[in-house]
Amino acid sequence: MLSQPLHSKPPQPADKPYAIQLRVGESVDICKTGTIACPANNPICDDTSIVGAEIKSAQGLVFKGLKPGRPYCSAGRRQRFGLRRVYRVTVS
Repeated sequence: MLSQPLHSKPPQPADKPYAIQLRVGESVDICKTGTIACPANNPICDDTSIVGAEIKSAQGLVFKGLKPGRPYCSAGRRQRFGLRRVYRVTVS
């Protein structure tokens, strides 16, 4: 998982992309970031060769670093047209 606890990050405005930092091979459970109402799903990433997204638990979505890069990803709730949260994922 992440080398820095998620709760130690300063709050970020909901209208700005939430920054997530991963190393190649690391994963983050989006619900554990506290940035989205869960269960989270319906992922969209602008480069799926850098960040993989899959439903891993009852709570929902996990982003995984696949190779170095910095794509935008988003997640929503089960409702098809609900609000989405945008993430700026940096994979090193």
